[in-house]
Amino acid sequence: MPEEHIPALVEVGGPLYQGGLFKMFTGFMQPYEELIEAFQKGGGIDYSTYPADFWKGLEHNSCVRYKNLLVSQWLPEMPDVQAKLENGGTFADFGCGAGRSSIELAKAFPRAKFHGYDLWPENIDNARKTAEKEGVSDRVQFEVHDISKGVPGQFDVVATFDLIHDMADPKGGLKALRQACKDDGIYVLMDVDCTDDPADNEGPLAVFKLGASLHFCMTSSLSQGGMGLGTVGLPESKVKEFSAEAGFSSVRRLPIEHPLNALYEIRP
Repeated sequence: MPEEHIPALVEVGGPLYQGGLFKMFTGFMQPYEELIEAFQKGGGIDYSTYPADFWKGLEHNSCVRYKNLLVSQWLPEMPDVQAKLENGGTFADFGCGAGRSSIELAKAFPRAKFHGYDLWPENIDNARKTAEKEGVSDRVQFEVHDISKGVPGQFDVVATFDLIHDMADPKGGLKALRQACKDDGIYVLMDVDCTDDPADNEGPLAVFKLGASLHFCMTSSLSQGGMGLGTVGLPESKVKEFSAEAGFSSVRRLPIEHPLNALYEIRP
């Protein structure tokens, strides 16, 4: 293998690693016939249909952002969030997947208490193992929980990373997140950077966003009878509209530069 290919294909978690995307692509395509049927007859493809390699690829892809950007570049844009974590605040990540975001934050903020919640027991098992391996299991707890069934408590900081656009009921999800956020708390929302008109999405990842939407994000929501926002269904205008309906008072888009994601600081 040429030396210059190694960071992109071999160094898992490195800033240039792209191997997770290749695992995701093959996972996207496995339920292809089911996708065609869903287009013809309605409905969508349930999460459980996707193979293990897809979820592993998704975790590897997300890991790049959390290990290389979340603490060093994104958090400095949110000084109030930083202060809460430095002072021993509580943080909850809903839809935490394999828990990498909470684990990286726990390594940086040893006084804070972190909670990760996800629908899938396998994700929670993997998150607990990683937390133990990284030496932060004393301050990170992971639990199976469905936010659509209610919230497990109130927290100083709540967060969702690439979750809201996938939800069957994103408005209901945001209302639950408002309940989980203390009145003086902060909600950190990361989602896909997109425009009001899908036709205006441009750049090297525009085709990927639309393809991911058709093959996973939109169809998984539709499988639950949901809104089907999809990967390009939550532009800034929708974030503000849905957040206001949920009872939040302000939305600030952070000045980060990222080819895939936008980041928002939302307050009750």
